Amino acid sequence: MGHIEPLGRQTLRILVIADSKISVPPKGYGGAERIFAHLCEGFARRGHKVTLLAAEGSRNYGRLITYPWAGQSAIAWRGYCKLNFIVRSLRELLFGQDIVLAGCRTDYLFPFLMTGMPLIYRFGNPIDQMDVERLQNAAKGPLSLVAVSNHQRTGFASRRWATIYNSTNTRRITASANATDGYLAFIGRLTANKGADTAIRVAKRSALPLKMAGNISDEPGGQTFFEREVRPHLGGNIEWIGEIADNQKFEFLAAARAVLAPIQWDEPCANVVMESLACGTPVITTHRGCMPELIRDGVTGFLTNDEDEMARSVMRIGEISRQACRTEAENRFSTDQMVEEYLDIAHGLIAEKYRTSRKARLLNVSTQQSRK
Repeated sequence: MGHIEPLGRQTLRILVIADSKISVPPKGYGGAERIFAHLCEGFARRGHKVTLLAAEGSRNYGRLITYPWAGQSAIAWRGYCKLNFIVRSLRELLFGQDIVLAGCRTDYLFPFLMTGMPLIYRFGNPIDQMDVERLQNAAKGPLSLVAVSNHQRTGFASRRWATIYNSTNTRRITASANATDGYLAFIGRLTANKGADTAIRVAKRSALPLKMAGNISDEPGGQTFFEREVRPHLGGNIEWIGEIADNQKFEFLAAARAVLAPIQWDEPCANVVMESLACGTPVITTHRGCMPELIRDGVTGFLTNDEDEMARSVMRIGEISRQACRTEAENRFSTDQMVEEYLDIAHGLIAEKYRTSRKARLLNVSTQQSRK
Protein backbone atom coordinates (compact mmCIF):
# COMPACT_ATOMS: atom_id res chain seq x y z
CA MET A 1 0.00 0.00 0.00
CA GLY A 2 3.01 2.28 0.42
CA HIS A 3 2.19 5.93 1.05
CA ILE A 4 -1.57 5.50 1.10
CA GLU A 5 -3.67 6.12 4.20
CA PRO A 6 -6.29 3.54 3.26
CA LEU A 7 -9.32 5.13 4.89
CA GLY A 8 -8.69 8.59 3.48
CA ARG A 9 -9.03 10.19 0.05
CA GLN A 10 -5.34 10.68 -0.69
CA THR A 11 -3.57 10.37 -4.01
CA LEU A 12 -3.90 6.94 -5.61
CA ARG A 13 -1.61 5.15 -8.03
CA ILE A 14 -4.10 3.77 -10.55
CA LEU A 15 -3.24 1.29 -13.28
CA VAL A 16 -5.88 1.41 -16.05
CA ILE A 17 -5.82 -1.55 -18.46
CA ALA A 18 -7.78 -1.26 -21.70
CA ASP A 19 -7.95 -3.76 -24.54
CA SER A 20 -5.19 -3.19 -27.05
CA LYS A 21 -7.21 -3.28 -30.28
CA ILE A 22 -8.19 0.40 -30.30
CA SER A 23 -6.28 3.37 -28.91
CA VAL A 24 -7.41 5.38 -25.88
CA PRO A 25 -9.08 7.67 -26.81
CA PRO A 26 -10.20 6.14 -30.11
CA LYS A 27 -9.59 7.89 -33.40
CA GLY A 28 -13.10 6.93 -34.54
CA TYR A 29 -15.38 4.16 -33.33
CA GLY A 30 -14.59 2.82 -29.86
CA GLY A 31 -17.10 3.25 -27.07
CA ALA A 32 -15.17 1.47 -24.30
CA GLU A 33 -11.94 3.24 -25.22
CA ARG A 34 -13.69 6.62 -25.03
CA ILE A 35 -14.92 5.80 -21.51
CA PHE A 36 -11.42 4.76 -20.41
CA ALA A 37 -10.12 8.07 -21.78
CA HIS A 38 -12.71 9.95 -19.71
CA LEU A 39 -11.68 7.99 -16.62
CA CYS A 40 -7.94 8.50 -17.10
CA GLU A 41 -8.41 12.21 -17.70
CA GLY A 42 -10.69 12.51 -14.68
CA PHE A 43 -8.31 10.63 -12.39
CA ALA A 44 -5.34 12.72 -13.53
CA ARG A 45 -7.27 15.99 -13.15
CA ARG A 46 -7.96 15.06 -9.51
CA GLY A 47 -4.25 14.57 -8.89
CA HIS A 48 -4.08 10.76 -8.99
CA LYS A 49 -1.09 9.08 -10.64
CA VAL A 50 -2.36 7.30 -13.75
CA THR A 51 -0.61 4.54 -15.67
CA LEU A 52 -2.41 3.45 -18.83
CA LEU A 53 -1.73 0.03 -20.36
CA ALA A 54 -3.36 0.09 -23.79
CA ALA A 55 -2.96 0.05 -27.56
CA GLU A 56 -0.25 1.77 -29.55
CA GLY A 57 -1.22 5.37 -30.27
CA SER A 58 -2.97 5.91 -26.94
CA ARG A 59 -2.64 9.16 -25.02
CA ASN A 60 -0.31 9.48 -22.03
CA TYR A 61 -2.15 10.60 -18.86
CA GLY A 62 0.90 10.16 -16.62
CA ARG A 63 2.61 6.97 -17.75
CA LEU A 64 1.77 5.06 -20.92
CA ILE A 65 2.63 1.42 -21.64
CA THR A 66 1.49 -0.21 -24.87
CA TYR A 67 1.02 -3.87 -25.69
CA PRO A 68 0.11 -5.73 -28.91
CA TRP A 69 -3.34 -6.96 -29.94
CA ALA A 70 -3.68 -10.74 -30.17
CA GLY A 71 -6.98 -10.82 -32.08
CA GLN A 72 -7.75 -14.05 -33.90
CA SER A 73 -4.19 -14.54 -35.11
CA ALA A 74 -2.09 -17.70 -35.02
CA ILE A 75 -1.58 -19.45 -31.70
CA ALA A 76 2.10 -18.50 -31.62
CA TRP A 77 1.30 -14.79 -31.95
CA ARG A 78 -1.47 -14.96 -29.31
CA GLY A 79 0.97 -16.70 -26.98
CA TYR A 80 3.56 -13.99 -27.57
CA CYS A 81 1.00 -11.24 -26.89
CA LYS A 82 -0.05 -12.81 -23.61
CA LEU A 83 3.55 -13.32 -22.49
CA ASN A 84 4.32 -9.72 -23.48
CA PHE A 85 1.43 -8.52 -21.31
CA ILE A 86 2.47 -10.66 -18.34
CA VAL A 87 6.03 -9.30 -18.43
CA ARG A 88 4.72 -5.75 -18.46
CA SER A 89 2.26 -6.63 -15.68
CA LEU A 90 5.03 -7.97 -13.45
CA ARG A 91 6.92 -4.74 -13.94
CA GLU A 92 3.85 -2.81 -12.77
CA LEU A 93 3.54 -5.03 -9.71
CA LEU A 94 7.14 -4.20 -8.84
CA PHE A 95 6.66 -0.52 -9.75
CA GLY A 96 3.84 -0.29 -7.22
CA GLN A 97 0.17 0.38 -7.89
CA ASP A 98 -2.64 0.88 -5.39
CA ILE A 99 -5.46 -0.37 -7.58
CA VAL A 100 -6.16 -1.75 -11.05
CA LEU A 101 -9.10 -0.76 -13.22
CA ALA A 102 -9.36 -3.17 -16.14
CA GLY A 103 -11.47 -3.81 -19.20
CA CYS A 104 -9.14 -6.15 -21.06
CA ARG A 105 -9.20 -9.93 -21.51
CA THR A 106 -9.85 -11.51 -18.13
CA ASP A 107 -7.29 -14.30 -18.63
CA TYR A 108 -4.57 -11.64 -18.83
CA LEU A 109 -5.22 -10.48 -15.27
CA PHE A 110 -3.91 -13.45 -13.27
CA PRO A 111 -0.71 -11.68 -12.08
CA PHE A 112 -2.80 -8.98 -10.41
CA LEU A 113 -5.52 -11.31 -9.11
CA MET A 114 -3.07 -13.79 -7.60
CA THR A 115 -1.08 -11.13 -5.72
CA GLY A 116 -4.19 -9.74 -4.04
CA MET A 117 -4.03 -6.28 -5.59
CA PRO A 118 -7.42 -4.51 -5.38
CA LEU A 119 -9.04 -4.75 -8.79
CA ILE A 120 -12.07 -3.22 -10.50
CA TYR A 121 -13.23 -4.95 -13.66
CA ARG A 122 -15.55 -3.07 -16.02
CA PHE A 123 -17.75 -5.13 -18.32
CA GLY A 124 -18.50 -3.11 -21.45
CA ASN A 125 -20.04 -5.95 -23.48
CA PRO A 126 -22.58 -8.66 -22.67
CA ILE A 127 -21.23 -10.52 -19.65
CA ASP A 128 -19.78 -13.99 -20.06
CA GLN A 129 -20.28 -16.30 -17.08
CA MET A 130 -16.82 -17.76 -17.65
CA ASP A 131 -15.23 -14.32 -17.23
CA VAL A 132 -17.08 -13.74 -13.98
CA GLU A 133 -16.05 -17.12 -12.59
CA ARG A 134 -12.45 -16.62 -13.69
CA LEU A 135 -12.22 -13.30 -11.87
CA GLN A 136 -13.98 -14.45 -8.72
CA ASN A 137 -12.11 -17.75 -8.46
CA ALA A 138 -8.66 -16.26 -9.04
CA ALA A 139 -9.00 -13.11 -6.91
CA LYS A 140 -6.90 -13.27 -3.75
CA GLY A 141 -7.73 -9.69 -2.85
CA PRO A 142 -10.60 -7.19 -3.02
CA LEU A 143 -12.55 -7.32 -6.28
CA SER A 144 -15.41 -5.26 -7.66
CA LEU A 145 -17.27 -6.06 -10.87
CA VAL A 146 -18.81 -3.09 -12.65
CA ALA A 147 -21.72 -3.33 -15.07
CA VAL A 148 -22.68 -0.41 -17.30
CA SER A 149 -26.41 -1.02 -16.76
CA ASN A 150 -28.61 -3.03 -14.43
CA HIS A 151 -29.95 -4.96 -17.41
CA GLN A 152 -26.46 -6.06 -18.35
CA ARG A 153 -25.92 -7.88 -15.04
CA THR A 154 -29.34 -9.50 -14.85
CA GLY A 155 -28.89 -12.99 -13.40
CA PHE A 156 -25.52 -12.24 -11.81
CA ALA A 157 -26.31 -11.99 -8.11
CA SER A 158 -23.21 -11.04 -6.14
CA ARG A 159 -22.24 -8.50 -3.51
CA ARG A 160 -19.27 -7.68 -5.72
CA TRP A 161 -21.38 -5.98 -8.41
CA ALA A 162 -21.95 -2.27 -8.97
CA THR A 163 -23.64 -0.44 -11.85
CA ILE A 164 -21.97 2.68 -13.22
CA TYR A 165 -23.43 4.14 -16.39
CA ASN A 166 -21.19 5.42 -19.15
CA SER A 167 -20.78 9.17 -19.38
CA THR A 168 -20.03 12.10 -21.58
CA ASN A 169 -18.08 15.24 -20.78
CA THR A 170 -20.94 17.72 -20.48
CA ARG A 171 -18.51 20.54 -19.68
CA ARG A 172 -17.14 20.36 -23.21
CA ILE A 173 -20.45 20.03 -25.02
CA THR A 174 -22.70 22.95 -25.91
CA ALA A 175 -26.37 22.05 -26.12
CA SER A 176 -28.59 23.31 -28.90
CA ALA A 177 -31.75 25.07 -27.71
CA ASN A 178 -33.66 24.58 -30.95
CA ALA A 179 -33.33 22.21 -33.91
CA THR A 180 -36.96 21.83 -34.97
CA ASP A 181 -35.96 22.23 -38.61
CA GLY A 182 -33.10 19.79 -38.29
CA TYR A 183 -32.60 16.29 -39.63
CA LEU A 184 -32.94 12.91 -38.02
CA ALA A 185 -29.57 11.50 -36.99
CA PHE A 186 -28.19 7.99 -36.76
CA ILE A 187 -24.72 7.41 -35.34
CA GLY A 188 -22.89 4.12 -34.86
CA ARG A 189 -21.80 1.06 -36.77
CA LEU A 190 -23.95 0.46 -39.85
CA THR A 191 -25.19 -2.95 -38.74
CA ALA A 192 -28.44 -4.83 -38.30
CA ASN A 193 -28.18 -4.95 -34.51
CA LYS A 194 -27.77 -1.17 -34.41
CA GLY A 195 -30.85 -0.87 -36.62
CA ALA A 196 -29.31 1.13 -39.47
CA ASP A 197 -31.87 -0.27 -41.92
CA THR A 198 -34.72 0.48 -39.51
CA ALA A 199 -33.57 4.09 -39.22
CA ILE A 200 -33.71 4.43 -43.00
CA ARG A 201 -37.26 3.06 -43.19
CA VAL A 202 -38.47 5.27 -40.33
CA ALA A 203 -36.98 8.37 -41.94
CA LYS A 204 -38.64 7.57 -45.26
CA ARG A 205 -42.02 7.08 -43.58
CA SER A 206 -41.57 10.38 -41.75
CA ALA A 207 -40.54 12.22 -44.94
CA LEU A 208 -37.67 13.78 -43.00
CA PRO A 209 -34.00 13.89 -43.97
CA LEU A 210 -31.73 11.33 -42.29
CA LYS A 211 -28.00 11.80 -41.81
CA MET A 212 -26.06 8.68 -40.89
CA ALA A 213 -22.61 8.83 -39.27
CA GLY A 214 -20.68 5.64 -38.69
CA ASN A 215 -18.48 2.95 -40.09
CA ILE A 216 -19.09 -0.18 -42.13
CA SER A 217 -18.55 -3.00 -39.66
CA ASP A 218 -15.52 -5.26 -40.11
CA GLU A 219 -17.45 -8.08 -38.42
CA PRO A 220 -18.50 -11.05 -40.59
CA GLY A 221 -21.37 -9.96 -42.84
CA GLY A 222 -20.83 -6.26 -42.15
CA GLN A 223 -19.94 -5.29 -45.72
CA THR A 224 -22.74 -7.45 -47.14
CA PHE A 225 -25.31 -5.79 -44.87
CA PHE A 226 -24.14 -2.34 -45.93
CA GLU A 227 -24.29 -3.17 -49.63
CA ARG A 228 -27.75 -4.75 -49.34
CA GLU A 229 -29.54 -2.63 -46.73
CA VAL A 230 -27.85 0.77 -46.72
CA ARG A 231 -26.13 1.70 -49.97
CA PRO A 232 -29.20 1.26 -52.23
CA HIS A 233 -31.08 3.88 -50.19
CA LEU A 234 -28.40 6.57 -50.16
CA GLY A 235 -29.27 9.76 -52.00
CA GLY A 236 -32.04 12.30 -51.70
CA ASN A 237 -33.06 12.59 -48.06
CA ILE A 238 -30.78 9.74 -46.92
CA GLU A 239 -27.14 10.75 -46.47
CA TRP A 240 -24.17 8.79 -45.12
CA ILE A 241 -21.32 11.02 -43.98
CA GLY A 242 -18.95 8.27 -42.80
CA GLU A 243 -17.12 8.17 -39.48
CA ILE A 244 -16.74 11.45 -37.63
CA ALA A 245 -14.42 12.64 -34.84
CA ASP A 246 -15.69 13.83 -31.47
CA ASN A 247 -15.70 17.56 -32.29
CA GLN A 248 -17.73 16.87 -35.43
CA LYS A 249 -19.94 14.39 -33.59
CA PHE A 250 -21.28 16.88 -31.07
CA GLU A 251 -22.02 19.44 -33.74
CA PHE A 252 -23.76 16.70 -35.72
CA LEU A 253 -25.91 15.64 -32.76
CA ALA A 254 -26.73 19.17 -31.61
CA ALA A 255 -28.06 20.11 -35.04
CA ALA A 256 -30.37 17.08 -35.22
CA ARG A 257 -34.08 17.22 -34.54
CA ALA A 258 -33.82 13.80 -32.89
CA VAL A 259 -31.51 10.80 -32.81
CA LEU A 260 -32.81 7.46 -34.01
CA ALA A 261 -31.33 4.57 -32.03
CA PRO A 262 -33.43 1.58 -33.16
CA ILE A 263 -31.25 -1.07 -31.53
CA GLN A 264 -32.20 -4.67 -32.27
CA TRP A 265 -30.18 -6.33 -29.50
CA ASP A 266 -29.78 -6.06 -25.73
CA GLU A 267 -27.14 -3.35 -25.75
CA PRO A 268 -25.39 -3.01 -22.36
CA CYS A 269 -25.04 0.79 -22.41
CA ALA A 270 -25.37 3.08 -25.44
CA ASN A 271 -22.97 6.03 -25.38
CA VAL A 272 -24.99 7.73 -28.10
CA VAL A 273 -27.76 8.34 -25.54
CA MET A 274 -25.52 10.28 -23.15
CA GLU A 275 -23.90 12.22 -25.97
CA SER A 276 -27.23 13.11 -27.60
CA LEU A 277 -28.85 14.24 -24.36
CA ALA A 278 -25.80 16.38 -23.54
CA CYS A 279 -26.38 18.12 -26.88
CA GLY A 280 -30.02 18.69 -25.94
CA THR A 281 -31.18 16.22 -28.57
CA PRO A 282 -33.91 13.70 -27.72
CA VAL A 283 -33.51 10.01 -28.54
CA ILE A 284 -36.09 7.72 -30.14
CA THR A 285 -35.23 4.11 -29.43
CA THR A 286 -36.56 0.65 -28.60
CA HIS A 287 -37.32 -1.10 -25.32
CA ARG A 288 -34.24 -3.30 -25.73
CA GLY A 289 -31.34 -3.72 -23.32
CA CYS A 290 -30.25 -0.65 -21.38
CA MET A 291 -32.56 1.80 -23.11
CA PRO A 292 -35.42 1.83 -20.53
CA GLU A 293 -32.82 2.75 -17.90
CA LEU A 294 -31.36 5.60 -19.94
CA ILE A 295 -34.38 7.23 -21.60
CA ARG A 296 -37.35 8.64 -19.72
CA ASP A 297 -40.23 8.02 -22.08
CA GLY A 298 -41.93 11.25 -23.08
CA VAL A 299 -39.32 13.36 -21.23
CA THR A 300 -35.94 12.79 -22.89
CA GLY A 301 -37.20 10.82 -25.89
CA PHE A 302 -39.47 7.91 -26.70
CA LEU A 303 -39.28 4.16 -26.09
CA THR A 304 -40.97 2.23 -28.89
CA ASN A 305 -41.91 -1.36 -29.67
CA ASP A 306 -41.82 -1.33 -33.47
CA GLU A 307 -41.26 0.81 -36.55
CA ASP A 308 -44.84 2.10 -36.53
CA GLU A 309 -44.40 3.51 -33.03
CA MET A 310 -41.00 4.90 -33.93
CA ALA A 311 -42.38 6.73 -36.98
CA ARG A 312 -45.24 8.16 -34.90
CA SER A 313 -42.76 9.25 -32.22
CA VAL A 314 -40.79 11.23 -34.79
CA MET A 315 -43.87 13.35 -35.39
CA ARG A 316 -44.20 13.96 -31.62
CA ILE A 317 -40.62 15.10 -31.08
CA GLY A 318 -41.75 18.69 -30.51
CA GLU A 319 -43.22 17.55 -27.19
CA ILE A 320 -39.74 16.95 -25.80
CA SER A 321 -37.88 19.76 -24.05
CA ARG A 322 -34.29 20.02 -25.23
CA GLN A 323 -33.39 21.65 -21.91
CA ALA A 324 -34.80 18.61 -20.10
CA CYS A 325 -32.48 16.41 -22.19
CA ARG A 326 -29.46 18.52 -21.28
CA THR A 327 -30.39 18.56 -17.59
CA GLU A 328 -30.74 14.77 -17.58
CA ALA A 329 -27.24 14.41 -19.03
CA GLU A 330 -25.79 16.76 -16.43
CA ASN A 331 -27.57 15.06 -13.52
CA ARG A 332 -27.11 11.40 -14.49
CA PHE A 333 -24.45 10.97 -17.14
CA SER A 334 -21.65 13.48 -16.53
CA THR A 335 -18.04 12.33 -16.63
CA ASP A 336 -17.38 13.95 -13.26
CA GLN A 337 -20.08 11.80 -11.66
CA MET A 338 -18.79 8.62 -13.32
CA VAL A 339 -15.20 9.27 -12.22
CA GLU A 340 -16.28 9.86 -8.61
CA GLU A 341 -18.26 6.61 -8.58
CA TYR A 342 -15.19 4.64 -9.70
CA LEU A 343 -13.04 6.42 -7.11
CA ASP A 344 -15.55 5.56 -4.37
CA ILE A 345 -15.18 1.89 -5.29
CA ALA A 346 -11.39 2.18 -5.45
CA HIS A 347 -11.12 3.69 -1.99
CA GLY A 348 -13.52 1.05 -0.65
CA LEU A 349 -11.41 -1.80 -2.03
CA ILE A 350 -8.19 -0.30 -0.71
CA ALA A 351 -9.77 0.09 2.72
CA GLU A 352 -10.93 -3.54 2.54
CA LYS A 353 -7.39 -4.69 1.75
CA TYR A 354 -6.05 -2.63 4.63
CA ARG A 355 -8.55 -4.13 7.08
CA THR A 356 -7.81 -7.65 5.88
CA SER A 357 -4.04 -7.12 6.12
CA ARG A 358 -4.33 -5.58 9.58
CA LYS A 359 -6.52 -8.44 10.78
CA ALA A 360 -4.00 -10.96 9.42
CA ARG A 361 -1.11 -9.16 11.17
CA LEU A 362 -2.96 -9.08 14.48
CA LEU A 363 -3.84 -12.75 14.14
CA ASN A 364 -0.20 -13.58 13.40
CA VAL A 365 0.99 -11.63 16.45
CA SER A 366 -1.61 -13.34 18.62
CA THR A 367 -0.57 -16.77 17.32
CA GLN A 368 3.11 -16.08 17.99
CA GLN A 369 2.38 -14.90 21.53
CA SER A 370 0.25 -17.95 22.28
CA ARG A 371 3.17 -20.20 21.30
CA LYS A 372 5.55 -18.58 23.78
